[in-house]
Amino acid sequence: MTNTDIRKLTEQEAANTAGGVEGYNYGNGWRTVMNLQGGYLAIRTAPSFQYENEIIHNGPRNGQLVQIVGEYVQGTGMNGMPATYVRVYSPDFGVTGYANAAFIG
Repeated sequence: MTNTDIRKLTEQEAANTAGGVEGYNYGNGWRTVMNLQGGYLAIRTAPSFQYENEIIHNGPRNGQLVQIVGEYVQGTGMNGMPATYVRVYSPDFGVTGYANAAFIG
């Protein structure tokens, strides 16, 4: 495999990228929003840090739960830096979309 091949991340690679703990199962399930400094977790239509793709303006805050409902994917974070996103469902807001995995415990 070359560096330019695109492949799905393994669960362990996704967990490590998201700041996870080795051996922890990051499959579908409920997780806590954490480490937010800006006030809310943006839920987006695509795995890209752009204001225009936010589904909700003031989303989940620290301590609220989201459900992992999709794959971990690579996307674009703040200032064009690489970031890992995951598809989540927020019961508090009734929306599903992509969220930055770095803020989900």
